[in-house]
Amino acid sequence: MNVYLPLAVVCLLLGFPAFSLAVEYPERWNYVSANILTEASTDRFIGLLKQSRAAGCTHLLWAGCRGARIPELTPEQIRNAERVREEARRLALKIVPSIVSIGYSGRYFHFDPNLAAGVPVKNMPFIVSGKTAVPDPALALDAAQLRKEGSTLAARYKVRPFTYYRVSLESTAEPGDREAFIKVTSSGGKRWNSRTNPVIKKNEDGTYRAITVFNTLEGDEIRFSIDCSKGEVSDVKIEPAGLLLVLRRALIPLTVTSEDGKTLYEEGKDFKAVADAPLQIRPFPGDFPIDHQPPAIELTGDSSIADGQKLLVSFWHHVRIYDDQDLMSMEDPATWKILEREITETVKLWPTEGYMLNYDEIRVAGWEPRPDGRKITPGQMLAEHFRKACDLVKKHAPKARLYTWSDMFTPHHNARAFEGKGYYYLSLIHISEPTRPY
Repeated sequence: MNVYLPLAVVCLLLGFPAFSLAVEYPERWNYVSANILTEASTDRFIGLLKQSRAAGCTHLLWAGCRGARIPELTPEQIRNAERVREEARRLALKIVPSIVSIGYSGRYFHFDPNLAAGVPVKNMPFIVSGKTAVPDPALALDAAQLRKEGSTLAARYKVRPFTYYRVSLESTAEPGDREAFIKVTSSGGKRWNSRTNPVIKKNEDGTYRAITVFNTLEGDEIRFSIDCSKGEVSDVKIEPAGLLLVLRRALIPLTVTSEDGKTLYEEGKDFKAVADAPLQIRPFPGDFPIDHQPPAIELTGDSSIADGQKLLVSFWHHVRIYDDQDLMSMEDPATWKILEREITETVKLWPTEGYMLNYDEIRVAGWEPRPDGRKITPGQMLAEHFRKACDLVKKHAPKARLYTWSDMFTPHHNARAFEGKGYYYLSLIHISEPTRPY
């Protein structure tokens, strides 16, 4: 099996001044995000082929845009693909399509957004009022505890592990660095829990509103901070997010129990089916907004759950990394139906010498139970998943050369021990961690 893990698999030559290569590399790559949805976009794609060849490239890594979902191509788009292939042949330029995109999986969620990698919420208290159950408001964290520390507002809070929060605030200025604007850490600073960049909206009066989310994960204490260096912050709310972006599939069930955990209530009998509306749109958009009202638990007419009762709710939810990175589950076998379809259709449409397996920056993994019950590390899971993907491509394209990004496989980058230095984003690191609700 020829699987190549080049440390610099893509040469971004376009847009840079000409330079001479000190070494004659046998493969010189350009990374291109393009599509064949229209004649005009195909013309631009062909123009990039010509520029790449003129710059000395031998290979073009094609990262198909989110709109270019190969199984849905029209006859016009199939003709456009033939135009691109013919021009590539004329230029002696090899197109390498990107497939099996586990790190950046947005191309798949129009099929089913519930196949996103899940992060667990465990025994989150809900309170019943009438025929509706919502998160216990006592879970909210008191923003009055925030104190000025230089240019930040910060506080430490005792929290329940695996509890899900949504943060909102007003600011007189647009944040500069959104990644660090609202920062939540735990485990002595080793775990950075806030990995979703805030959604920033400008108000009519020129101020800004920011919304983000975080999960306490294994932490029982967090440090919460807001960067106030750009402007004054007010109306800070740190409230339970409830069932925001709850994922619904068999491998990661939602469970509702009594406060003592002894009574398990039945969906469809004691409470109505639970789903977050934006995740149920088919076949598009497959997106994950965090600024809408999350669903409540609605009791049925003959529910055995009483008004005023406290419930414990466990489930898994989606979490976005930064602005737009949504990851597909590596644990759920249901994803392979989509991935194999992508492989077969790509090989059919782009019969080429090589394919890029897009295992890159996999920042949420390991929390879901496995169908076989095994508890393995995220590294072991990645190895098994990658091996299966290689075998599937070889099944349909036996002579193809396979490429991947190096970052998840080299100990000089992400494939290293993080104990002592910090956790790897929102991935489960320790094999001893529980992977199911209590």
